[in-house]
Amino acid sequence: MKKIILGLLLVATCLMMGCAANIKEGITYLEEEKYEEAIKCFEKDIKEKKNLGEAYRGMAIAQYEMGQYNDAIDSFENALKNETEETATIYSLMAASCLQIGEYENALDYYARALKIEDCTEEMKQEILYNEIAAYQELGDWDTLKEKVASYVESYPDDDRMDKTAEFLETR
Repeated sequence: MKKIILGLLLVATCLMMGCAANIKEGITYLEEEKYEEAIKCFEKDIKEKKNLGEAYRGMAIAQYEMGQYNDAIDSFENALKNETEETATIYSLMAASCLQIGEYENALDYYARALKIEDCTEEMKQEILYNEIAAYQELGDWDTLKEKVASYVESYPDDDRMDKTAEFLETR
């Protein structure tokens, strides 16, 4: 899933920007998993105030991949403030970053935003709903958790990842 998300973001960036030099080089580094080099490329455009939305989005992806979740959230927010199109993928990555740093309510907010966006695929929706359950579990919101698990199991009966959680919740 991670490679698919990265690929979609990279293609969108190239199509929208015509791949300016620093952006194109940064994307190449992202594809090669050379994240520090990618960030340097994107920082050049940010410093020059060129292609800000795409530069911040590229930097956010690199930061996310490096586990710099606070920075990734900030960079995604800057990308959105600088005319980057709102996508389910961006909000999903922001939410995943929040999960990693223990900001569960913020994660839920970003997941809710992702689900409202038209480009949210069924596969992405399933992953978002699964991750929402993890956030509610971390928050200790057992009533909402029970509802979400029941809904998830009904919608995705072949996904056995929820079996143990559903079994556990039956005892509560």
